[in-house]
Amino acid sequence: MKNQYLILNVIEKHQKATEYLVLGKFDVAIALCHQIIEVKPDFIAAYQTIGNAWEIQGNLEAALSWYTQALKIQPNLPELYKIIGNLYSKQKQWDEAIACYEKAIKLEPTLTEIYEKLGHIFQQRYLENLQAALSNYRLAIDYSPEDESYYHKFLEIQPYNPEICRQLAHTLFSKNKLGSAIIFYQIALRTEPENPEIHFNLGKILTKKGYLEQAISEYKLALEVEKNHPDIYLQLGIVLAKQERFSEAIASYRRTIEINPKSDLAHNYLGETLTKIGELEEGIYMFQQAINLNPSSPVFQKNLGDALAKQGKIDAASAAYSRAIELECVNA
Repeated sequence: MKNQYLILNVIEKHQKATEYLVLGKFDVAIALCHQIIEVKPDFIAAYQTIGNAWEIQGNLEAALSWYTQALKIQPNLPELYKIIGNLYSKQKQWDEAIACYEKAIKLEPTLTEIYEKLGHIFQQRYLENLQAALSNYRLAIDYSPEDESYYHKFLEIQPYNPEICRQLAHTLFSKNKLGSAIIFYQIALRTEPENPEIHFNLGKILTKKGYLEQAISEYKLALEVEKNHPDIYLQLGIVLAKQERFSEAIASYRRTIEINPKSDLAHNYLGETLTKIGELEEGIYMFQQAINLNPSSPVFQKNLGDALAKQGKIDAASAAYSRAIELECVNA
C-alpha cells in the first residue's frame, strides 16, 4: 500500500513538474524532478523532464548529461536515443547523432521520422563538405589566378557560377585562348545578361577572331548599360572603321573624345578615318592633338607625315617622318 501511495505521489509530482515546464517555470520543474529522483532514482521521466528544461534554456551540455543518465537506467529505449540524437544534431555533431539514430531504429525499425533525420544529416554533411571544397578552391584561385585547373575544379561543383566563369574567361582571354574564353563568358551571361564587362570583352575577342558584326553587337549591348564608357566607344569605332562604315566610326571616336578628351588613341584613330575619307585638314589636326597628348608615339608622327604628304607639304611630312624614326630608335 505504501509503495502504491509512493508511486501515485511520484506521478502527481511529475505531472506538476511537466505543467511548470510548459509555463516556463524551469527552476520549479527541475526542483520537483529532483525530489522525485531522491525517492525513486529509476523514474526515467524525471530525468527526461530535467533534460528537457535545460535544453529549452539552451544549456545543451546539461540536457545531454540528464538524458544520458536516463539511458543508463534504461538502455533499450529508442525514444531516448532519438532525443539524444536530436541534441547532437542541433550541435552539428553528426557522427554522434548518426550513432544514436541508428541505435534507435535498430531497437524500433518503424520510427520512420528517424530515417528522415538521417537523410537530413547526410545532406548537411555533403553540403558542408562541398562548401569547404568551394572555399578552398576559391582561395587557390585568389592566390594562383593563372592556374586554370582550380577554376575547373570549382565549376565541377557549381557549373554555372557566374563570378568563377567570368574570372576563368578573363584568364583564358589573357592567354589568347579565345574560343574557350567565349564559352565561359557566354555561360556567365546566363545569369548576368546585362554585364557590360562581359559584352565588352566578348566584343574584343570577336574582333580578334574576325567576327566584326557580332563584335559590334556586343559593344552596343555593353553601351546599353555603360552609356558613357569611352573605351567601349573607342573599340566600337575601330571595328566600324574596319568595315569601312566611316561615318559611324567617326561618330564613335568623337563620342570617345567627348567623354575622355585626353584619349590620344581616339584622336589618332579619328585622324586616320578622316584622312581616309579625304578630310585631311581635320585629320592633321587630330594627329597633332594625339601627339600633344602622347609625344613619344612614333605611330602618331608617321600618321601625321602621311597626311601632310597627301597635302603636298613635303618638308613638314619629312620632319614628321624623321621624328617618327627618332622615336622608334629611342623606344627600341
